[in-house]
Amino acid sequence: MQKVLILFIAVYIIALPHTLYGKSMTGCSDTTAICIQQANQRLDEVLTLMQKHYYKKNAVNWDSLITAARSRLAASTDCFNAWETVNWCFRQMNESHSFIMPAASAALYNNDTAYLKRKPRITQLVGEIKAEHMNDKGIAYLSVPWIGTSDSAICSLLADSLQQTIATLDQTGVSKWIIDLRKNTGGNCWPMLAGIGPLLGDGICGYFVSYTEKVPISYRNGAAMQGNNIRCKVTKAGYKTKKDKKWIIVLTGPQTSSSGEILALAFKGKEQALLYGQPTAGLTTANTTYQLSDNSMLILTICQEADRTGKVHEGKIYPDQIINTASD
Repeated sequence: MQKVLILFIAVYIIALPHTLYGKSMTGCSDTTAICIQQANQRLDEVLTLMQKHYYKKNAVNWDSLITAARSRLAASTDCFNAWETVNWCFRQMNESHSFIMPAASAALYNNDTAYLKRKPRITQLVGEIKAEHMNDKGIAYLSVPWIGTSDSAICSLLADSLQQTIATLDQTGVSKWIIDLRKNTGGNCWPMLAGIGPLLGDGICGYFVSYTEKVPISYRNGAAMQGNNIRCKVTKAGYKTKKDKKWIIVLTGPQTSSSGEILALAFKGKEQALLYGQPTAGLTTANTTYQLSDNSMLILTICQEADRTGKVHEGKIYPDQIINTASD
């Protein structure tokens, strides 16, 4: 498997306005012919990457797909339809987790302030952490937010914040934990895993599975790891909870998506850990990113995901106990 940062991108990014797709979109000043020419260059780049790295590449009739895509692109009547050709290909493949991230969104995800010409607000990059301590019951509640950035400093900051929150809740020796993933729509899984590590415990908590490899996902002393590679680490020594044995309830729902689902899978099969709530969104595959020449970014599914027992999960994750839960 490539030594690249595997990311899990949230579905909400797909629905961004057309004006974010680059300088040659619906409101562009270029002619449709120029849009088609530029979109054709993007299609060439993406098809090369897809045929090499897509996790179901052997199941795709590439000749038929490429011919149909070229015909569609040549017949485009406006810039938007031309640029949309790659995502059209994914729809023909019934691929719901791969897509093109617009240039402005890619710059935001990569915290490319030179492109953005401004520093993003932290609320644009990270969801809200919520925590509550029920002293009389020995129960602690923690929500783990989505995170939409690959910036290493911000990733470490989120991991630090999650571990510090756990340490604060743990001062009285909590024995039962509730981890809320119902609003975790995805993004970058590594700071989430590093931050929640004290509750995961050291060791393997999942796998990335391809045709040729089964790469472990693990947590060790403050670091989230892909194989032997550290992907995110807290800035201090990893926190250890006061109680080694603890009950953990993980709350899931239809908004638990992509990297939110890899976090849910990290607890699947763990001793004294159960999933409660509703089935997840069903994007249980792993993506990686490829920067394209037009500054957009290809988000491509390259492998499947397995829980700590090695069981591959396809589609929705069904909790151990189905219950109706309010996410507010």
